[in-house]
Amino acid sequence: MKTDRLDHYQVFALLGVLLGLLLPHMGRLPYWLQAVLGLLFVWRGWLQHKQWRMPPNWLLLPVVFSIVIGIYLEYRTLIGRTAGVTLLAALVGAKLLETRTRRDALLLVYLGYFLVVTNFLFDQSVAIGLYLTVMVLAISTLLVSWHSLGGWSGRWQRVQGQVIFAGSLMVQALPLMVLLFVFFPRIEGPLWRLPQDRSAATSGLSDTMSPGSFSNMSKDDAVAFRVSFSGERPSQDTLYWRGPVYDEYDGRTWTQASPGVRNETTVEISAGRSVNYVMTLEPHQRPWLLALDMPTVLPKDTRMSEQYQVVYRRIVDKRLRLEMQSALQYNVGRKESPVQLTRALQLPPTVNPRARVVAEKWRSLPPAERVNEALRFFGTQGLEYTLTPPLYGSNAIDDFVFVGKGGFCEHFAGSFVFMMRAAQVPARVVGGYQGGEENGDYLIIRQADAHAWAEVWLEGKGWVRVDPTFAVAPSRIQEGLASAVGAEELPYLMRLDNNLVKRMRLLLDSAVNGWNQWVIGYSPERQRELLKKLGIHDLLSSSFLVWFVGAILGLVMLSAAWLLWHARPRRPDPARQAWDRFCRKLAGLGLHIGFAEAPGDFAHRAKLALPERANAIDGVLKDYLAVRYGSQPALVELVRKVRDFA
Repeated sequence: MKTDRLDHYQVFALLGVLLGLLLPHMGRLPYWLQAVLGLLFVWRGWLQHKQWRMPPNWLLLPVVFSIVIGIYLEYRTLIGRTAGVTLLAALVGAKLLETRTRRDALLLVYLGYFLVVTNFLFDQSVAIGLYLTVMVLAISTLLVSWHSLGGWSGRWQRVQGQVIFAGSLMVQALPLMVLLFVFFPRIEGPLWRLPQDRSAATSGLSDTMSPGSFSNMSKDDAVAFRVSFSGERPSQDTLYWRGPVYDEYDGRTWTQASPGVRNETTVEISAGRSVNYVMTLEPHQRPWLLALDMPTVLPKDTRMSEQYQVVYRRIVDKRLRLEMQSALQYNVGRKESPVQLTRALQLPPTVNPRARVVAEKWRSLPPAERVNEALRFFGTQGLEYTLTPPLYGSNAIDDFVFVGKGGFCEHFAGSFVFMMRAAQVPARVVGGYQGGEENGDYLIIRQADAHAWAEVWLEGKGWVRVDPTFAVAPSRIQEGLASAVGAEELPYLMRLDNNLVKRMRLLLDSAVNGWNQWVIGYSPERQRELLKKLGIHDLLSSSFLVWFVGAILGLVMLSAAWLLWHARPRRPDPARQAWDRFCRKLAGLGLHIGFAEAPGDFAHRAKLALPERANAIDGVLKDYLAVRYGSQPALVELVRKVRDFA
């Protein structure tokens, strides 16, 4: 290095790279810290532009101390995921104001590599992976430029060469990265445990259901989960994805009861076969999972609640890959506990008197006939399935059934269950999703596919699914939400049209799904499955060591062979070969070409020594120079004249 001081180009390149690394974090940082970081970056750039001195330590220390205190007051900690990354971002900005030499800058570059990793603590999508790959290339190019002659202060061609060299280093590291990714023992979660942020946003279904909660979700086309089936995909009208069960009602809101553990979890398959599938569930900050109604085989670390709801061992705060099995035709709960049945009959004493009176008239019918009578009632009331139902009052069910008549699935399910309970039929509301969009070999289920239906308990049959929405809008269940409402009311990706933009979005989703399955979803279980196919049953076994060490040695040998092949002497071109043969013939006559002697000078010296062959020497020189200046036809004459020269 000619000097250890950073020049103008190096400082601004460093500022640009660090800003690019911090950019994905900006939306997570407090507004005041975003302003402080912006000020620190501008301050450092201005000092470099004016060639002013760096601020003294007595000024920097109070600034850093104030920032740290501000972060602590913001998060009440300095070691959580968000708080820790925020502290790191602030210290990177402060370090800029004491960065004078390349040694200081190298520390920031190494912190930059660490910033790359911190981005994956929040987002592991394909987009962020591609973006951070570009940023790693930028950091690596900085290192290459600082260890090469001229740095970044030369021509643009030099910078291009440095980028290409940094990229080649990344490509050379790729096989080793893949090898370690596949074979290195994986553990559940990170090597360290960071406290989880309590402010993490929730999405999708909640623990309660009230008028408007599901219709509001219909405007959200975010992916809730993806499913791939083993074998034939079930029909659209059977795709009920079971989630929270709402069995407590206060006159306005349906709420989940505490999901106690069900002692008897046997699901009787009444007809057909079980369906095997793999679900990739997006994080929703709740402990329960989704499953095709009705799950028969549960994933690891889950249990079945008293309401036949699959519950995970902890909050779902990261993407999960779940292998599951369900029965589409089943019998459950034939011997339901009295506690559950009593809870499924409870109603507030005074609300919705009109609906209560109508339902009480059905009590003289057998329970199954009461259910059918309720469905006929819903089908003849002139009810309308709409995404924009009116806002109903304290007697919301009466207002919906007899006055407004416009509702979404939560209105239909809630009203149906209320009237069933009033008719002395145990019933409850089940929340989840219905249907899905086919995209190649898997289904996409979005938040807008959220749906609510009813379950009634019948003697000898147990819990039976009843969907009152089907009585009013059958196309919603058979063909999807877009067929039951106006397209202008739906998010773009939920509409039926299949234009180029939507096809491109679905193609992108296929790439995202592949990333989730083979990269993010490469869990310890999947690693064990892969290693078993290679004959490795234990990570401490000799077979694993043979595979692992052998693969590394193989990569080293391939790399060495590649380097040796590129370092081999280059075979000269045909014109050069002909000229070398000509020089060897002259050497046999006692004339040796000097080191770095030009062809014209050597030919002139040869003509003086061999005047009788001056014409032949001139002919060879003329054709050689012609080939060198791009005249390929002269190559044939050059080869012939060298061959004839004696």
